[in-house]
Amino acid sequence: MEVHHHSHTPTHREKKWTHYFWEFFMLFLAVFCGFLAENQREHYVEHRQEKQYMKLMLEDLKTDTAQLQNSLAEIDSSLNNIDSAVLCLMNENSANKKIADAYRFSSVALKRIPVVFTDRTVTQLKNSGRMRIVRSQKVMDALTHYWNHLEVIRITLDRHAHYRSMGRDLEIRIFNLAKDFLKDHQFMTNPTGQMELVTTNPGLITEYANTFAYCAVVLKQGSVELKEQYRLATELITLIEKEYNLK
Repeated sequence: MEVHHHSHTPTHREKKWTHYFWEFFMLFLAVFCGFLAENQREHYVEHRQEKQYMKLMLEDLKTDTAQLQNSLAEIDSSLNNIDSAVLCLMNENSANKKIADAYRFSSVALKRIPVVFTDRTVTQLKNSGRMRIVRSQKVMDALTHYWNHLEVIRITLDRHAHYRSMGRDLEIRIFNLAKDFLKDHQFMTNPTGQMELVTTNPGLITEYANTFAYCAVVLKQGSVELKEQYRLATELITLIEKEYNLK
């Protein structure tokens, strides 16, 4: 009886550990290269966005410089009228007419000084969480200093608003505004005739003059601060143009 011995012939060779290592390495390399490419793409997009934001920032700063110039001109006008009003009120031989004349200057002397800064780009960067894309530390430091100094200006303008309000309250007690308003509805903001007085109380007249003086002191300080803000704005414009080649 013939016995057949079946020999086992393997259909494939056993894979060595080095084969698996190279498979893993190639997979890792593909994933790593993909990560690098994606990271590089994100950096490119962020840098392009950063430059676009800086262009918008330049527009904001240039708007601010124009606003600052207007506000400084308003302060100069107000200070000139304050001087005229105080001269009328503090003249030792001041008659009722002189006291009444002070009101002609009060509309400009005690006017509100508008200072509006454009925070469009800064707000967009903060709200979108993209402040990190501003790579230039010099620009970030200058921006921080610029916006921090705004708080100094706001404090000064708040003080001015307080004394300005005091002056308006005293006007109600000194001048017969209602009577003149009935004659001419524009009289209170653009007085052309002679004001009628409710009182010539020396204490009230002196207090009224003092509010003008305090407004002048605060406005002079405000003028210094606005000029400093203008300097910071122009320096920041130059820095951004240089750092981002936006000239």
